[in-house]
Amino acid sequence: MKKQLDLRGLTCPEPVLKTKKVVDQADVKEVEALVDSEVSVQNLARLARSQNLHFQSSRENGHHKVLISKDQTGTVQTQSETAAAATRDGAGGTIIFISKDSFGQGNSAGPEKDHDFSLYLLNVFLQTVHQSGHEVRAVLLANSGVKLMDPQSPHQQVLSDLARGGVEVLACGLCLDYYGLKEKVKTEQITNMFAICEYLFAADKVLSP
Repeated sequence: MKKQLDLRGLTCPEPVLKTKKVVDQADVKEVEALVDSEVSVQNLARLARSQNLHFQSSRENGHHKVLISKDQTGTVQTQSETAAAATRDGAGGTIIFISKDSFGQGNSAGPEKDHDFSLYLLNVFLQTVHQSGHEVRAVLLANSGVKLMDPQSPHQQVLSDLARGGVEVLACGLCLDYYGLKEKVKTEQITNMFAICEYLFAADKVLSP
């Protein structure tokens, strides 16, 4: 059975959650969804990849059409199977999850000076991670942590260095919207809360400064 969804106008991560709910139905073999942004297309593509589903997208009449289909057996991986497969493929790894734009919290030198020092410490942390030789799969940014993606952020250089070294650097789209940064970030670096949870569930280790 083919199911059609109109997901235009929905905020992240609703398009992904609604699509997954339909895909999980045993009698649904194919889902055709309409979305209104390239970010939503990328998020649905990640969903399809995470569950070994076929994915196609096209643009028509001002919106995007996404087609997700199951294999001939009609099967889709459960959340636990997805995490297990990721681990078998070496994709579990170490995840760095950053949910604020500073490192820790000080209290001795006044709030403004404390914040400046915490910003500096976060940069030191990321530089140390980059130079440590330890393998990191992804850096995930949420809440005020997405401020690190601002082109004017002092953390841009080290994030770029990590990305060039093969580390995925991804930011929550809803959070980017809230802080007015979405237009400043490359589409392929924008993700959603469902995908962030999948990364965290599949991780061998999560570091959160």
